[in-house]
Amino acid sequence: MGRFHKHLIMAVSGALIVLGLTFGAGANAVHAADTIELTFGGLWPPTHPMSIAAQLWMDKIEADTQGRVKIKPFWAGALYKPRESALELAKGVADIGDFSGAYAPKGFDFEKSMRMVFYGVNDRKMARKVYHEVNAKFPQLEKEFTDAGIKVMAYASIPPYQLLLAKKPILKAEDFKGMTIKASGDLAKVASALGGEGIVMPMSESYTALQKTTIDGVFAPYETLKSFRFAEVVKYALELDIASAPAGHWGFCLTSWNKLPKDIQKVFEDNVEWFGLKVEELVFANEDTGINLAKDNKVEFIKLPPAELDKIYAVVDSTIVAQMKDLDGKGLPGTEVYKEMRRLIKAYSGK
Repeated sequence: MGRFHKHLIMAVSGALIVLGLTFGAGANAVHAADTIELTFGGLWPPTHPMSIAAQLWMDKIEADTQGRVKIKPFWAGALYKPRESALELAKGVADIGDFSGAYAPKGFDFEKSMRMVFYGVNDRKMARKVYHEVNAKFPQLEKEFTDAGIKVMAYASIPPYQLLLAKKPILKAEDFKGMTIKASGDLAKVASALGGEGIVMPMSESYTALQKTTIDGVFAPYETLKSFRFAEVVKYALELDIASAPAGHWGFCLTSWNKLPKDIQKVFEDNVEWFGLKVEELVFANEDTGINLAKDNKVEFIKLPPAELDKIYAVVDSTIVAQMKDLDGKGLPGTEVYKEMRRLIKAYSGK
């Protein structure tokens, strides 16, 4: 990868026929008539909803370019792992792929600070509308991707985080006190601020920890009730709807992108919204499966009274406000972006 290879050139009646071309970060620009072979670095197994969405998108790109673009996927972190994904993609280890800026040692300041900004929102259509409007108003959001060497190919929401509880219910904000909850980053700060303890633990170890009540709960989307079998070991599911902003987690290495003919670039750009919507469609379908399984297992779903939920959201909000002030200190419009997002959420939700 990262090289430009002529697969085979044959002379037929004095003419050159190019049978195949591949390119990566080190390639020269290709001509409009050439077949363009690209690589896709996938972080998930091929059966994961995000991978299925990516494969459908690749098939659509091939169809929309009349076969001029061929994309070969490498699944399950075969080309790079999540923690190095943004850096490796930008270097051209793959031409296109899954990535997360949250792990990058520098850059992606908004990506790292917007893990909870859509708290209280479980309407992905509205979330997309808000994000697109704010993204258009503040070019700094898109710029952090291009500064990192990546052209975003899809923006998508992921299901919001809820709180799955092993034995003890939470019926008011004060019930967090003394709780040990599997959480990381911002959610760990929220758990601690509410009087609990947020601890870091791999999701793969959380089933046993819930079963043995080593932990009292885990912040996780409802789909984990099936995918991690949490429906077998929890008695309660507290609806919190703590959601991140729709994020760009699928992108093109900018070096490879800049070598594409303009008409091929347009095909990719015309499919950005389609790709993001397909990801959401398949990922959110898993939420319904997890919820139905939990109901079959007699898991009790809890909705807090608005006054109690607002106490939790106040802690979430103060955590985000502090992060956005940190972005202000870096010369970024953190507070402005956050206020505009929450303003639009309020306006579109009618609350």
